[in-house]
Amino acid sequence: MKKQLLCAIGVFGMICWGVSCGDDGLGTPDYSKPAENTIAFRCTSVWAGDNATLWTEESRIGLFCEQTGSVNEPIGVAAISAGETAGLFYTQKPWEDRSYRFYLYSPYNESSTTTRLTGSLSASQMQSGATMTHISQLGLTYADLEVSAPSEDPLPVTMKSVFGYLDMSVETTKWAGWNVESIQLENLSGTAMAGSYTFDLTTGQLAFDADASATALLRLSEAALSSTPFHAYAIVAPTTGTSQRLKVVVTVARADESGMTLTGELSLPDGIVSGALTALTLPIDTFEEEEVEDNSVDLSDPDGDGQHETANCYIAGVAGQTYRFPADVMGNGATIPATSDYGGAGLANGITPTPLTPASAKLLWQTAPNLLVDVKLRGTEIYFTTNGAAGESLTEGNAVIAALDASGNIIWSWHIWVTSADLDASVQTYELLPAFAAAGTTILMDRNLGALKTGMWSMNEDNLALGLLYQWGRKDPFPNIDDENIGGGGALAITRLRKTYDAAGNVLSPDNTSTDLSAASWRYINGKTLSVDQIARYPMNFTCANNNWLDEAHDDLWGNPYSTDVGDVGQKSIYDPCPPGYRVPHRYFGTPFTTDGQAAGSSASNKWNAQYTVADDIKAAGGNIFSFGNGQSSFPLAGMLFLNSGSIVPFRTGQYVGHYQVSMPTSGTTKSYRFYFDYGNIKPGDSNARYIGGSVRCMKIQ
Repeated sequence: MKKQLLCAIGVFGMICWGVSCGDDGLGTPDYSKPAENTIAFRCTSVWAGDNATLWTEESRIGLFCEQTGSVNEPIGVAAISAGETAGLFYTQKPWEDRSYRFYLYSPYNESSTTTRLTGSLSASQMQSGATMTHISQLGLTYADLEVSAPSEDPLPVTMKSVFGYLDMSVETTKWAGWNVESIQLENLSGTAMAGSYTFDLTTGQLAFDADASATALLRLSEAALSSTPFHAYAIVAPTTGTSQRLKVVVTVARADESGMTLTGELSLPDGIVSGALTALTLPIDTFEEEEVEDNSVDLSDPDGDGQHETANCYIAGVAGQTYRFPADVMGNGATIPATSDYGGAGLANGITPTPLTPASAKLLWQTAPNLLVDVKLRGTEIYFTTNGAAGESLTEGNAVIAALDASGNIIWSWHIWVTSADLDASVQTYELLPAFAAAGTTILMDRNLGALKTGMWSMNEDNLALGLLYQWGRKDPFPNIDDENIGGGGALAITRLRKTYDAAGNVLSPDNTSTDLSAASWRYINGKTLSVDQIARYPMNFTCANNNWLDEAHDDLWGNPYSTDVGDVGQKSIYDPCPPGYRVPHRYFGTPFTTDGQAAGSSASNKWNAQYTVADDIKAAGGNIFSFGNGQSSFPLAGMLFLNSGSIVPFRTGQYVGHYQVSMPTSGTTKSYRFYFDYGNIKPGDSNARYIGGSVRCMKIQ
């Protein structure tokens, strides 16, 4: 069997353990041996026979040991063994002259308070291409180790796999040229294949709950069929070695044709053995055929009433649901007329969209492995499926999907905001001061664009309330800071962005040194700008020169060129990053928080609007919260992407800052208005360089 070196990731895709990814204080110790006379382990985690896990810097194991007083003690891998199959795990526990019984497991689960571990094996899994990576991310391994006397060297530990693995070989002549989209397995005896379970470390016994699922669904992407066998891999509940009868439903599809389901039954005489890779041949050419009904949800018409509205951002909120959206429309497809007698220094010549002619589609990035799967183009629509299965909880996050031309160039891209929150139901209305009332009724979302929580980021102990960052006038988002950078106080210059992954689950490392544009990798380039024609082509490139990211100052990119008329709030444009029904807010949305709509600070505290109070403990915790009426509106100090000492980094200068983008630029060529605040100041009408990446709080279109 071919050996696979696969990453064991602390946050693992579909197995719902509630693992903490934040800064747990463990760090990754960089030393070649443990402290003198302390307990250490050299762990090799083996699954499916001869497949060994490749430990990463994020890897953690959990330890139970009565003799040392350890109860679910997390242990991080030593930096010197990160990237190896034999990981060194050091404790601070001293050896004593006695015997020991160690129980270890991986990946670590902070909620496990006893040796009876609980978890959930998802009934829905995702495979990209022909790799096995996804099943190593879903696995659970353990070891039961007895030691009669102290050891001078790290104890060798082989961690065994709890679950069983399937290697499903699909070979065909009839369906050559088609792609496998999914394989569903149903145990006809009703025996569990996935679901909630309990595993006892002391006995090695695994038990699934009574409501566990007898089916398992594997979704696939880039799984082309031919006469050469294609291998699909799934991780499932093991059986006791008794014969099992499975119903198998294989869904296949190809471009511009209806999908087909191929249904048959197969036997596994020896069942599914834990820790082993069970081979299963799927003779799909003999299976019964049936045309697939398209049950996808059209994100441009989610209500199905024919009232289509396109955008650069779509919200997907149901686990295991297939969605689609038009890929031949630039953003909302709106024409922005030229502004006659324009008073700004930049250009306001109008925007005229043209129809797109996509040839293919691909997932550019996602904030968690397998967040989205099966991204494809059918005709002029892009399809994708969210993680999980119907009825399961949704792994939330953000992703960007691109449409490509026949030469493989990106012609447009769309942000997919994966969240189960009812954003329409939680909008908040802001009462503008009389001087700004002409801007109209102002209704905003209760969170930043791309955020997965409301409230303060440091109070949440993660960065999920921060959302994504946008350069003024651009439609494409950039990640905010990584979880490991949160916490602490005072000034903080941040150098690590939140991790993103490609369709196969590989980490996409940002490049802060290259001066070359790249269509499908993160680049942060100082000294270069984009042309208007390059806006869509380089959605992952953050550029800046002369305080702008664009080679010319186009003032109407977000549909609202400079104007002194308060009532002139423009319209949504094809570059607006907000979802259907929303747009980037007007420049006056922050004015209610002071008595006159002007700046207020520690030296002018009387200008705070008494209707909107700011609590000192909230400010100290990492954000401002403005209370009004019977509800609360929270604006996290989400920082900004900024040029610092020649490098572009997520940056806070002096104190944490809030930099919220608005739709209007200033009268010059390098700045745009913003809503700015920090611990001691609030500036509703502030401005800063257009290249800076800031937060967006989307405003409902009235």
